[in-house]
Amino acid sequence: MTDADIDEATSGLSAIQTLLALPQADDAGAQTADRYDWQAAMAAADGLALHLLWQNNHFAGQDPDELKIICELHEDWIVQMGTEAELVSAKHRDPSSGPWKDVSSLVSDGGIGHLFARWLAADQKPSARLVTNAATAVGQARHLAQYRQLLAQAGKTGTTPDDTVRQLDACVDAFCKGIMMYRKNIPVRWQAAPATRSKNLTVPNDLVDASLEFLRVLSIQEGRPDRSVVAHAAPNLYAQPIVSRLGKTSDTSRAVWEAVLQIFRLRMRARGDTAQGGLPIIGSSLLADEVDPSIDARTVSLRDIEIAVDMAARHPNAYAPVSIPTRPTKLSAKMAHGHCAHTSIERAEQLRFDYSDYRRERRNAVPGSLAEIKKIERVLHRIADEETQKVRNPSGPWGAALWSALSYRLKGPVELASFDLDEDLSLGGVCHLSSQCKVWFSEGFDVKSFISEMKSPGEG
Repeated sequence: MTDADIDEATSGLSAIQTLLALPQADDAGAQTADRYDWQAAMAAADGLALHLLWQNNHFAGQDPDELKIICELHEDWIVQMGTEAELVSAKHRDPSSGPWKDVSSLVSDGGIGHLFARWLAADQKPSARLVTNAATAVGQARHLAQYRQLLAQAGKTGTTPDDTVRQLDACVDAFCKGIMMYRKNIPVRWQAAPATRSKNLTVPNDLVDASLEFLRVLSIQEGRPDRSVVAHAAPNLYAQPIVSRLGKTSDTSRAVWEAVLQIFRLRMRARGDTAQGGLPIIGSSLLADEVDPSIDARTVSLRDIEIAVDMAARHPNAYAPVSIPTRPTKLSAKMAHGHCAHTSIERAEQLRFDYSDYRRERRNAVPGSLAEIKKIERVLHRIADEETQKVRNPSGPWGAALWSALSYRLKGPVELASFDLDEDLSLGGVCHLSSQCKVWFSEGFDVKSFISEMKSPGEG
């Protein structure tokens, strides 16, 4: 499908309808677990902001079902506000890398080039925002971050000082040249020729026009908490305003934050390969109602956030900090992260050892027993999967519920009757699978980092 076909198909659509109908050009690449969690935290902050605006009647008359965050679609997330939409890119920058030094780095590494490309593809209808922990350096990078503010000030006074005019013009020129050098998913007529240096570029007039329109709807939010401190800072920064409005004590803010963050972790992990993959789009079937069904799995609705906030406010102890087990193993880390009791964790470790002894003795004593052991573990893995699906809870920890469900289910599974496994050894087999990262007691997380924190509590 050509750009003209897409423009024709989306000409009568709103900003959000256009984005939902627009084919996904790519899906986000792999992220390290801590960077990924930082992005989820920033999206959760937006979700809580949306919730507070709704509670303060900012969206009076708006259908609450049309207020939502759509994760990992075109950008890191989309904020839907009725028919309007905002594309949001979240970029974490390590302190050792310093600030965003110039416009070119913001366009290429800061994600603004990708935002511009998706904004163009969406018929220039949505607004756009970059969220980052890093600051912008003094000079053109700072001018880009302040572009809308400078423009607004000039509009209020009616006259623009010469130095402001020069700042705005230089900022637009640097942005256009950055886009030409960026090239990816940018119209061919605007792409710089290979080996061309930025200072030698001549900017086309239509690129200037498009850039002016884009910069009027672009905002840059710098100075978000670094990933090393966000877990400590976020409850006060983002959940406390919600808690205060509910008349709850500040102790509840961490529970509210954890409940909402958990939803965003789940929704952002619902991403995957696009259904189209690398295949070309053919025909002219781009319609507003042909929305990828996977979008639902990526969406956090206002109602989702309201339920999470309500549950956390009523039961804050359910979201208390995870207690650290005495033995830092993969199994204990998973169970601790799922809020299992210390007693359960200690029992699980002992049952894992017992099953390991059973496994070793059976292999040594029974010829051909490796196939039987594999069958046992396939059955245990299936049972664990089935029980996980029953207890998995997007708004709170569910590890303790899974442990209870498995204990009950494994009292006498028919499939294992012939293998001399009682319920304790069967449960030990599940613990063995958990130590191999095949069974979890919570949503996935960075186990190595968690174990490191368990070994060194209070550091970092």
